[in-house]
Amino acid sequence: MIKFCNILHHAVCTVWIIGLQFCYALPLAAQRDSTYKRPDYYIDDEQVRIDKLDGVIDKKVQTGDSVNDIISNYTYFGLIDSLQEHITLGKFTDQQRKTFRDNLYLILRRINQNNFYNAKRYEALLKFIREELIAIEHGTLLLLISRNIVWSFQTFSFFKNEPEAEQFLLMACRQRPDLVFKYYDQFYHKTYARRILEEGCRVAPVTMKKYFNAGQGIYETLKTSSDTVVKMLLQIRSEYTLKSNAYTLIHDIANGKLTIHEADAIGQDPRKYLERMLRIRAEPNPLGAYSLDAELEVYALRFVRVLNDLHNEPDEKRFASIEEFTAPELYTLMVYSTEEIFTSSFNGLFNRLMVKLGPVSGYEFLHSVGFNRFRTFIKMAAGYGKLGAFLQSMTPHHQQRLMLDFAGGLEQYNDLSQAVEVADAFGSITDTLVLKILRSAIKIEYLKMKKTGNDRGAAIYGLLSSLFVDKTVQDADWFSSVSSRYTLPDFTKIAHHKLVNRDSISRWMIYFYDDEDGEASFSSFIKTFTDTGWSIVDSGTYVVIRSRTGHPVQIYANKNKNEYDGQEALEKLFNDNGWMPNVMVHRGHSYYAYKTIERVRENTQVFILGSCGGYHSISSVIEQSPEVSIISSKQIGTMFVNNPMLKLIANTLRKGEPLEWQLLWNELGNEVRPNAKAYERFLDYIPPHKNLGAIFIKAYQRIFENR
Repeated sequence: MIKFCNILHHAVCTVWIIGLQFCYALPLAAQRDSTYKRPDYYIDDEQVRIDKLDGVIDKKVQTGDSVNDIISNYTYFGLIDSLQEHITLGKFTDQQRKTFRDNLYLILRRINQNNFYNAKRYEALLKFIREELIAIEHGTLLLLISRNIVWSFQTFSFFKNEPEAEQFLLMACRQRPDLVFKYYDQFYHKTYARRILEEGCRVAPVTMKKYFNAGQGIYETLKTSSDTVVKMLLQIRSEYTLKSNAYTLIHDIANGKLTIHEADAIGQDPRKYLERMLRIRAEPNPLGAYSLDAELEVYALRFVRVLNDLHNEPDEKRFASIEEFTAPELYTLMVYSTEEIFTSSFNGLFNRLMVKLGPVSGYEFLHSVGFNRFRTFIKMAAGYGKLGAFLQSMTPHHQQRLMLDFAGGLEQYNDLSQAVEVADAFGSITDTLVLKILRSAIKIEYLKMKKTGNDRGAAIYGLLSSLFVDKTVQDADWFSSVSSRYTLPDFTKIAHHKLVNRDSISRWMIYFYDDEDGEASFSSFIKTFTDTGWSIVDSGTYVVIRSRTGHPVQIYANKNKNEYDGQEALEKLFNDNGWMPNVMVHRGHSYYAYKTIERVRENTQVFILGSCGGYHSISSVIEQSPEVSIISSKQIGTMFVNNPMLKLIANTLRKGEPLEWQLLWNELGNEVRPNAKAYERFLDYIPPHKNLGAIFIKAYQRIFENR
């Protein structure tokens, strides 16, 4: 009996083991069976297609650069595989998995023979998607996507079905309504689509009116809205033209202070229009704030450019056009023209502002304008050596309160613009008392952020502490300790191998524009390279400048009279050949800068921006190319600095040497010093290792990328 039981037990175990082996073998057998396909097989197929792009199927992508090969192999195989696994095993619904897989597939479809070696860009994008997947699982998606609006719109299709999508779009309406409207086709079918557009109308009516065309999806959706503000904007469209400035004054129309007819009439009188905009902008949270800021910038630059053009004239003539301006109007000209205002123009406006204030203190004045862009004003005043004079116009109590407000509350903003204003100001503030107040404010705010567990706020104030560490006497040990936890990126030099393509050629793209300065700027640029070290080839709409000796450097520049066709020809040339611009240069007014910035590539190492550009320009460049070094100016760039600088950089690369910014900057300063006017303008240029705003943005991004 016992023997029989043993035999039976053995038989049962054998059957169980065989059955278990069969169960485990099923997936393997199914995979061997050509009729079985994994749910994400089409992603695997794309990986095979990408693998073929270098001509060999070997689970490797050969780009011709050993460092880039490592990044490419990790991105196209390791990173994609990990995303597939995360989607399969993560805490997602089947519908979520399908959405994620479909959109990952669409991203991989973009990778082709012309761009497969640009793995850094795809690595950053896929890592951000991985962060989004983790955030969806942990309920922290809104915090993540609010931190980087541009990246979030590029990956919007991944989370468009998540409940946070609506909140994200409402937030984006207040900061980047242009992107909300641009990506409307991604959410037009959602139940919240009309609500998002209604919010867009309330924030950016002037931007929105560009879509007020019959048949346009946005327009047709808004026609079904019962929102009062939307109806008023559509009424302006029906009774007046799209050129009416009544759209900008929607705040007073909606609040019954103006009729549409009165608003349109005011909008036709430049002075009355400016006065009305300032009155509205001083109110807390006015309707149309985004459009008001855009319009005020247009008006400010209109007057400031006149002041700049007359810089050689006596003050009586130079400032005649603004002598009757009120203090708020003078203030507006300064804070809305940061990208172009000359030092002498700012000083002239500042002096007139102080006279207009009379007995009114600077603090009371800022309160009267709603503290609109007050951090910008303090940064400019510090940069132009006027902060001390402004602070002296108020009591010590108000001085302290103002500087505490200047450095405090930065974590409340969804973007880094206000923190960057503070960071930029640090390099210019030398007053001992002001520095003491700022040190105290930063320490208090940092400790507050740590206590409340606000990681983003702690990062902002930790990085500001790092920027401040060299100027610290009091609490030096504390600032050094915090600085060690929030390290800043090193922008002091760029190795030569990072400034060349995979064929060891350094290629540049320089964009000229057909404005009033374009012809002289282009002509002087060409003359800079008319020596034996360089050859110049005219290619119709653009020119190519090549080094004759040393390491190969090729500089491509469109002719100023061929702004459109020349730039398009260069884009096609680079795309068709799979080239990357290692150095990019914007040679034109600041209002053209966005066109050049849009063309920055992920491997661009140097970007030269003629004007300071402000937060959005700098952050956009860094988003396009995370490792980029930015050269900018507090004023409009001048050919008498730009050309020697370009030649110096080009010759350095021709010699095969790294770009060491301090050495290069010293040499450039010595070269332009004999020209007194050029040297004065040179002092307003900001080299990469001194560009505190860019350093701050990059450091902040690194902190959250590494988490």
